Amino acid sequence: MFFFRRSSVKPAPRPSRAPSFALPRRRNPVLLTPSHQHDQLPFLSRSRFSALPHFRAYGDEPESLSLFIAILYVVDLFGIFPFLTLPALLVRLGYFGVLLVLSIIFLQMYTSFLLSQCWTMAEYLDPSIMQKRNYPYAALAELAFGPYVSLLVSVLLDLSIFALAVPSIVMSAQNLEAVVLRMSAGHYNFSYCYWAIIVGLVICPLMWLGSPKHMRGLAIIAVCVMIIIVGLLWYCLLDASAIGTPFQGVSMELPGFLTILNGYSILAFQFDIHPVLLTLQIDMKRKSQVSWAALVGIAITCSVAIIGSVIAAYKFGSMVANNLLKSLPTSVPFYVMLILMSLQLCFSVTVASSAMFLQIENYFKLPETLCCKRVLIRSCVLALEVLVAEFVPSFDALMDVVGGTITGPLVFILPPLLYRRIRRMELVHQRIAAEASYGSLPLDLNYDPVELEMEPLLTTTKPHTPRGLWVRLVRLLHRLECDVSCTMGVLIFGLLATFLSTYLNLFTLGDLFTNNSPCLGNLSII
Repeated sequence: MFFFRRSSVKPAPRPSRAPSFALPRRRNPVLLTPSHQHDQLPFLSRSRFSALPHFRAYGDEPESLSLFIAILYVVDLFGIFPFLTLPALLVRLGYFGVLLVLSIIFLQMYTSFLLSQCWTMAEYLDPSIMQKRNYPYAALAELAFGPYVSLLVSVLLDLSIFALAVPSIVMSAQNLEAVVLRMSAGHYNFSYCYWAIIVGLVICPLMWLGSPKHMRGLAIIAVCVMIIIVGLLWYCLLDASAIGTPFQGVSMELPGFLTILNGYSILAFQFDIHPVLLTLQIDMKRKSQVSWAALVGIAITCSVAIIGSVIAAYKFGSMVANNLLKSLPTSVPFYVMLILMSLQLCFSVTVASSAMFLQIENYFKLPETLCCKRVLIRSCVLALEVLVAEFVPSFDALMDVVGGTITGPLVFILPPLLYRRIRRMELVHQRIAAEASYGSLPLDLNYDPVELEMEPLLTTTKPHTPRGLWVRLVRLLHRLECDVSCTMGVLIFGLLATFLSTYLNLFTLGDLFTNNSPCLGNLSII
């Protein structure tokens, strides 16, 4: 019987005699590494977690961003708005304005650090959250507080990014209109309404790019253009004739409460990177370095803006215009600077809008590659932004509403809330995982890995040396849980500032609907 069965087996196929180039190419096997450390998390619902091991593919991992490129992205996101609107704001606030600017920027850095830490902890708690990389901010909100808060975050995020793009298109079109008007000495005027359409056509093909990892060349070009803009701006400031005495009109007195609220709204609008921060972190090679990218990028932009503001206050004093460009004299470098500013604003809108487009495309389940549906969706959203820019009377009123009401919760309220909630979830997971590992053995409920790691440092360093003082200070801050206390302080500040700014904006909301737009006037004449 055994020999009968062997005779029924077909012979093995002979190897092919075809040349090697005619054979199909073999793909390299993808290495899969299981991670069982997150199995059966006790406090996550079954819809958010799978009991099966998570396999991660390393063979087709896309190229990631370095720290240097991430810093360029952050600098490009701010654009030129801080250079043009900060001088008048500091002059109006007086010397108190410098303290307010530094405080808001410090809080921006701190909350960006909290937001990046939230994503790091979320990846540890639920690795499947990487499947939601197209909408990371909303994914964190869903993990922490559920789907309703996630929907609210998505709406605020899209409104914030959409509203940030409109002033950029407005200023870009106004700069190009000013170039033609000043070069012709007022004899020829190409309307701002047509320039806005042209700016939209320039931005449109750039919008078709994907996430920040596909825009490296764009970020490098944008930062190079910004360096030239800063050099030309400082040259125009130093070349301009002084008006009155240096720092004329800059007061030492405390400004009014409404002036402070207005300054807060403008600063929150100008130094906002939180909608794009998580998208940038996901595309980075080392995700923990995104906080350094935010820190260095904010520090560079703030330093350049404050230096330019000091020069403008020295030259013009209280006579400086809300838009610094209106205070500068006409010259060839001035014309070149206006054109380059318009170009840089196009780059800034492209980078800042990537988070919104990724979220919209995820809703329609579009692939990450370039396709006709992506082109259609992004072009339609851009056309809507241009249409809104045609009928906005000025971007000053828009900055107050967006900065105080929409940007405030995304920057000063949600990051502390998410950090406190996800941090508590992580501690619960660590406690339950330790109890599950040791079974019925008695556990030290006061066990702290940070304290255990710092004990050798405390014994080897002398207490009166700088290193010893620093180690003991870090241990004291850890024992006092200063991160939780600081987040509560930032949360209270964000709630108060957002409430007061929103209440103030209710009285100025009518300025957005004032029919003084030149495009609307031309349309009514037709």
